[in-house]
Amino acid sequence: MFLLSLLPAFAGEAAPSAPPEAPPAASTPAEPVPAAPPPPADAPPPPDFSAIAAPEPAPQQIFPGMMNPSMSFNGLFLAGAQLNDGELAAPHLGGEAGESAFPMAGESYGTGLNVQEMELQILSNVDPYFRANVVLAIPGLEGIEIEEGYVQLVSIPATTVTIGKVKGAFGRENLTHTHALLTVDKSLVGQAIFGGEGLNDVAVNAAVLLPTPWYSEVTAQVDRGSNELLFNSGKPEGFGYLAHWKNQFDLSYDTSAELGVSGTAGENDAGGWSKVGGVDLTLKSHGRGRHQFNRVIWQSEFMFMSRDGADARDLGGVYSTLEYSLDSRVWVGARYDYLGIAAGAEDQAQAASAIFVFAPTEFSAFRVQAQRQWVPGGHTVDSVVGQLDFTIGVHPAHSY
Repeated sequence: MFLLSLLPAFAGEAAPSAPPEAPPAASTPAEPVPAAPPPPADAPPPPDFSAIAAPEPAPQQIFPGMMNPSMSFNGLFLAGAQLNDGELAAPHLGGEAGESAFPMAGESYGTGLNVQEMELQILSNVDPYFRANVVLAIPGLEGIEIEEGYVQLVSIPATTVTIGKVKGAFGRENLTHTHALLTVDKSLVGQAIFGGEGLNDVAVNAAVLLPTPWYSEVTAQVDRGSNELLFNSGKPEGFGYLAHWKNQFDLSYDTSAELGVSGTAGENDAGGWSKVGGVDLTLKSHGRGRHQFNRVIWQSEFMFMSRDGADARDLGGVYSTLEYSLDSRVWVGARYDYLGIAAGAEDQAQAASAIFVFAPTEFSAFRVQAQRQWVPGGHTVDSVVGQLDFTIGVHPAHSY
């Protein structure tokens, strides 16, 4: 009974009473809003905004890149020394490659500092049917020339039609821009047959992809025939004609091959015809996994020219390059040139080149090339050249 008498006391402590409610706040009367003064009698009526039409949305850009083409700038700087029969050669102050020190020798830059080339490239889609590419080159430090400038019709299935100034689709080297070469200079046979600028003319060509199990493309071209070493007949009908057949095969998962056959012909300035044929072969192989950047590229090209007319002559030659990448930034290479096939011993030349390349990124590279040329008459041309290659902007990828 005593414990039961204590329960009301414990129950009172476990459930305390709710706090008293706060007294209601006194209501505050709202202040009256003053009325707006009436407008003066001579005031103009308020504007009617309902009469103003809403602005139309900006038109949508239909063709990608039409207003903002891709642009890039590339520069090649040289520093080197050249020895002609052991004597130090003078520099070419203009920067552009000079004439051969001896007959059948390659172009050279002499001794000292030079700008090999600067190049501005503008690439864009014109509309759903055409795309355009313009390459402005500054060889050395003098003048601006259009290295390439063309439009391509890309709306035909399996066919690309190109109109403008283009590099002729002859072999591999002629299509390659200077900064994309493995070596600092072009091959002896390429310079002897096509000249330092290569086969580059105003033309119309069509490249057709054939329906074969492998990649096979045929290119046919008609150009002005203005190459000074080959054609240049000066006649209204003195066109140059070119054909190229390219084939690519996958030999294995990591090895591929490209085989090409080329030919070009046209009237020359000696009253005859000049004809050039060529065969090129390229093998590429790359590693796997952590060795994926260890690639090997072997490229060889044979060319033969037959020239009729007052100064009839035959001339052929071959070059072969071998490139090995130690990793993604460093690779080494070599090139061998032989010029004078179908010519006498007094008209034969050879060259051997070794090159080391360090490319920190895809936008810059340093090359060091050592070369010896053996030219007719027992002469030699030795050179060591360093090249700095840089690119800014959006530069399109080169051909495979």
